[in-house]
Amino acid sequence: MAKKEKVNKTHAVKGYLKANPKARNQAVVDALAKKGIEISASYVANIKATHNIRQRAVREVVTKGGIGIPEVKAALAFLKVTGSVAKATQALAVAQEIREIV
Repeated sequence: MAKKEKVNKTHAVKGYLKANPKARNQAVVDALAKKGIEISASYVANIKATHNIRQRAVREVVTKGGIGIPEVKAALAFLKVTGSVAKATQALAVAQEIREIV
């Protein structure tokens, strides 16, 4: 007997919303039901709310810091590469020292 492939429902919802950003919750439920993914409208609403909270937080940081979205994305990528804020701070200190020498 073959195992049923697991479907990540959150990724399916996010993918659909990326392709259809103005889609209503029930429209997402209906579209994914055609693909065999069963979810509720409230689940879609929770995913949308979480996404909106994150976007709002990024916008607030950008507004307060006077930097743009590309800089924020680069900083997040830098944190991902270094692994922690402490290591990122150390790397920036070393980079600053090199910059002062050159």
